Amino acid sequence: MRSLKLASVFVVVAVLAACSATVQNFSNQPFPADVAKLSMAEIEETIIETASTREWVVQREGEGQLTATYAPRSHSAKVAISFNQKQYSIIYVDSSNLQYNGTTIHRNYNRWVNNLRQDILRAVSARAALAN
Repeated sequence: MRSLKLASVFVVVAVLAACSATVQNFSNQPFPADVAKLSMAEIEETIIETASTREWVVQREGEGQLTATYAPRSHSAKVAISFNQKQYSIIYVDSSNLQYNGTTIHRNYNRWVNNLRQDILRAVSARAALAN
């Protein structure tokens, strides 16, 4: 009986560990050189539109500074997005129901933020390629 309880505890711990990962922050991600021809307002508009398509709610905090919140079901994740004409960063700010413990978080967070990172790079690069 005792070994069954111990095995059950081990299974629960293993499942919880498999669901968590180290928080991914993306600092100073480079934009392609031709993004420099876009204005800060154009980059900001593109980031907001891109994040919104994945249901992130974005607030402007200042020039080159945004806060984005994603809240599927009963979870939420909040990130700070900073940018200029050369690079951008996406940094963890806060979350709820994602088992954040100071270093690790539910693995879905990293997937959401990585998708956002890729979408921002793709959209800003495409806009720069179309700019005169």
